[in-house]
Amino acid sequence: MAQRVFLSGGAGRIGSKVLKLLLEKGFRVRALVHRQAPRGISSPNLELARGDILDQGSLKEALRGCGIVCHLAAAWDMFPPAVYEKENDQLFESVIRGTYNLLEAARGREDLELFLYASTDAVYATGARRFEAPITEDNTELAPSRFYALAKIVGETMCRQYGSLYGLPWLIVRICWALDEEELLRVYSYEFWREGMSPEDRESLAPKLAGGKGLFAPLMEDGESAVDCIADPWDIAAGIVQAVERRRSAVHGTYNLAGPGPFRYLEVIEKAARALAVPWYSARIKGIHPYELRIDRARRAFGYDPQHTMERMLEKAARRKKGGL
Repeated sequence: MAQRVFLSGGAGRIGSKVLKLLLEKGFRVRALVHRQAPRGISSPNLELARGDILDQGSLKEALRGCGIVCHLAAAWDMFPPAVYEKENDQLFESVIRGTYNLLEAARGREDLELFLYASTDAVYATGARRFEAPITEDNTELAPSRFYALAKIVGETMCRQYGSLYGLPWLIVRICWALDEEELLRVYSYEFWREGMSPEDRESLAPKLAGGKGLFAPLMEDGESAVDCIADPWDIAAGIVQAVERRRSAVHGTYNLAGPGPFRYLEVIEKAARALAVPWYSARIKGIHPYELRIDRARRAFGYDPQHTMERMLEKAARRKKGGL
C-alpha cells in the first residue's frame, strides 16, 4: 500500500505543487484544510482533512495513519516587503504554536518515518547582512533580522529537540524566495524598492515606473548590481518531494533549497524589459548586500537539482503577462 503523507499548507504557492508531485509519485496524501482547499487537484489518493494547526485535537486525528508529515503551513506575506511585517502575535501563533501543536500530535507515533519542517533562508538575514563566504547550513551563523525568521528558528529548534527528547525523525529545509510568475515581476517593480531609494531617485523614477510602466533593477550602495537568490516554486517543491522519497538517507539533516545559483539584476533586466516592451531603470538601494545560498548538501543527500535560472523564470513571467493569463 502506498505511503500516506500528512501535508499542511497544501493550498500555498509551494504546498500546492508539493501536493501535485506527491500524488504523481503515487503517495496517498491527507491535506489539512483550514480556510482554503487546494484548487484544481483531484485524485482518489487525496483526502482533505478539515482542521487548524492551532487545534491540537484535530491534528492528532488528521495524522492518524500517516507515516510522513510535511509541515509547510505558515503565515507569510511577501507583499508589501517584509520590512513592514509587524504582526508578531499572529506569527507567534501560526508559526511557533502551530509547529508545537503538530509536533505534539506527531511525537510518540511508532509509525512516523519523517517530520519535514519548512523553514526559510531569512534565518540567515539574507540580503540585509554582509557575508564573507557562501551560506552553508553549518558554517553560517543564524542572525534573524525580523520576527518571522526568529519564529522559524524556534520551530527548527523544537524539531531538533523533539528528535533528542522523543526520537522524532525530523528534517528541515531552509527555502529561499520562491515566487510564481506574477509575484516575480513585482520584485522588479518600482513600488517594491521605493522605500530603500533616496528621495531624489523616488521623485525622478516615479513618473517613469510607478504603476507598472516599466521594470526596476536595484543597485547596491556602491553602484554595483544587487545580487539575489530567487527560486521557482516548482524547483523547491521537487526538492521537498525528493527529500520525502529519500528520507532514510536525509533524515536528521538541515538543507538549503534555492535556485541553481545567485543572479545579478543588471544581467537579466534588459532582456526581460525587451520581452515585455517596457523601459527599465536602476538606482541605489540602502542596506542590501550580495549573498550566495549553497545547496550542495541537498544535492548530495537527495539529488536536489533545480532547473529554473532567473532568465528562464523571467521568460515564463513575460509569456504569462503578455498572454493575459
